[in-house]
Amino acid sequence: MTKRRWIALGVAVVLVLGGAAGFVWWRNQSQTPQTQPAVAQPVAITVPDAPAEVKIGVVVTVASKPGEGSEWKYAAEGAQVAAQRLTMAGIKVQLETIDDKGSEAGARKAVEQLAELGVSGIVAASQGSHLRGAVAAAQGAGLPILLPYEPSPKLLGKLVWATGPQESAIGAALSQSLTSEKLKRTLLIDVGGGTPKSVEPAGKITFSPGDDVKTLIKNVNAQAQGKKKIDSILISGPAAQQAVVVQALQGADSTAPIFLTPDATSPAFTAALVDAGGSLSSSLATVGPDSDDAAALGSDASGKAMSAFLSATRLLAGDPQKTTLLGDQPFAKVAGAADVRSHDAVVALAYGVAALEAGKSTDPQAAIAGLKLDAFAADSVVALRSSDQDLGLRPRTDEATPRLIWFAAP
Repeated sequence: MTKRRWIALGVAVVLVLGGAAGFVWWRNQSQTPQTQPAVAQPVAITVPDAPAEVKIGVVVTVASKPGEGSEWKYAAEGAQVAAQRLTMAGIKVQLETIDDKGSEAGARKAVEQLAELGVSGIVAASQGSHLRGAVAAAQGAGLPILLPYEPSPKLLGKLVWATGPQESAIGAALSQSLTSEKLKRTLLIDVGGGTPKSVEPAGKITFSPGDDVKTLIKNVNAQAQGKKKIDSILISGPAAQQAVVVQALQGADSTAPIFLTPDATSPAFTAALVDAGGSLSSSLATVGPDSDDAAALGSDASGKAMSAFLSATRLLAGDPQKTTLLGDQPFAKVAGAADVRSHDAVVALAYGVAALEAGKSTDPQAAIAGLKLDAFAADSVVALRSSDQDLGLRPRTDEATPRLIWFAAP
């Protein structure tokens, strides 16, 4: 049995991803699930029974239509941080990275190429319907594929797992955030994301690329007046489009609190907002895992785990020989965007390979027959607020783009 077919056994490998810099732990289905995070790992991540070498595939999207994955191309650099941490513990991790070009055919071809390279599993560090091609190719090759950034459950199935927040949890968290702040009349500005599940807006405006911003503001102002005026705004859709609307609202001196779908947590949102002349100092709200830099300030296991992730990021950025996944620029230039979701997905696959290695001397199927892959916990999706405060936890470079910090709302 080849290593790259370690999951195609009629059973599944279990990993629980805590969403904060490498919370990976194992459980058997017959055991009581853990309710507390694992003890924080040091910078080096040790995976028991792992082989000396592991080859993992990474699919990224360099350029695409809005919402088809290019928003996460720099967040995907977290995969490099994971590889570094695993290598520090004695596991040589080789990442094979291919750009899927934002198309279904490109995604299929990328996975087929990775299969030919003999990877053990794939992290699709992208988003959007074009990933259907990647999923189909991975299933055809018998390769496990993890989706850390795709929120739709439509792509899930045999050998396919989501390791990030899903649409139902996102919608429920947005609804709860609005309710907790006693906001009952929310205006939805749909820039391509539709109406989030569980959210019942009092009004809706559709805004597409190229639409007139002045008309948008006029329509928003109309909704903000009268007997049934709105008390909040929710923007749903791709990061760059959200940024256009946020900048327009800021320019119009809108006082309604602004909520965003989690697309805004991608590095592309901050970059687009800055390019549009918007302000990062305005307080914005969204939902997602509490796994940004601010989490490292906590003294609990989550804080220690995030601190370890950031320490590894600084170490990697300090090596001038280290480049991005595609080798087109120094890692240090994009270190500010490296994300824990791509990091955790790589660690997850390393644990999966180790499960096979541990059972090879007897019966691989029996060794992991009682294990399965747990989806991202819905209660890990919490209310988040933005801040432009530089916490000084990321490497500093002259080319670094200003970035928003997302922290758990009180």
